[in-house]
Amino acid sequence: MSEETDAITRIVPDRRRPDRLLIERNGLPWLRLSALRISELGVRTGEVLTPERRARLEHAAAVEEAIEAALRLLAARPRSEAELARRLRQKGFGDAVVQEVMTKLRALGYVDDRAFVAFWVAQRRTSRPRGIAALRQELRAKGITDELIEAAVTHDAEEEFSAALALAQKHLGRLQQHDRVTQERRVIGLLQRRGFSWSVIRRVVREVFSGKAGDNDFPLVD
Repeated sequence: MSEETDAITRIVPDRRRPDRLLIERNGLPWLRLSALRISELGVRTGEVLTPERRARLEHAAAVEEAIEAALRLLAARPRSEAELARRLRQKGFGDAVVQEVMTKLRALGYVDDRAFVAFWVAQRRTSRPRGIAALRQELRAKGITDELIEAAVTHDAEEEFSAALALAQKHLGRLQQHDRVTQERRVIGLLQRRGFSWSVIRRVVREVFSGKAGDNDFPLVD
C-alpha cells in the first residue's frame, strides 16, 4: 500500500466506548461506529477510501453521535422538535446530520410536538402555573406552531383565575411578616412575572385580601 493510499488500516474495540468500534485510517484513530452500522455500511480493514466514501462514513459516525446526544437530552425531559434541533446544532452538529437525526427520531416517536405541547401544558398547570398569554409565548419560543398552541391552550377565565389564586395563596404564606401593602405588591409582582392578565390579578388580590385589615381598600389594583 503506497504512502498516498487512503485506507482503513484497523477496526478494533474502543476502550472508551464499549458500544463502539474504533476505525483507524492510515494507522491513526479516525471514527467510532457501532458494530451494526459498520456491518450495514460494509466497512472492512484494508478498504481504500475515496473522498465520497470517506465523507459517507464520517456522516454516519456523526449521525450516531448526534442520536446519542439527542436521547440524552430527551431523557432529561420531553422537548419540541425545534428545541431539540437547536440544541444539537449548539453541540456542533451540521444541518444535514441534524435533519437526518430528527427524521429518525420522528419516525420512532421520540419527538412529537403534539405530545410535547400536552406535556408542557400539564406540567405548567400542576407545578408552575402561568397565565394563558405567557404559556402561549413559552410554546412559541420552543418552536411550536400557532395551530398546535391554539388547539391545546384554550382560554378559560375561571381556570386561569383558579390557578392564579392557588399560586397567590401559596406565596402569601411566606409573607406573613410583612405589612398588607408589601404583601399585596409582592403577590402582584409574582402574578405579573407568571404572565397573568391584569384583570385576573385584580380579581385574585381582592379575593386573597378580603377580610383582612383594610379589606375595602386595594390601592395597588384600583
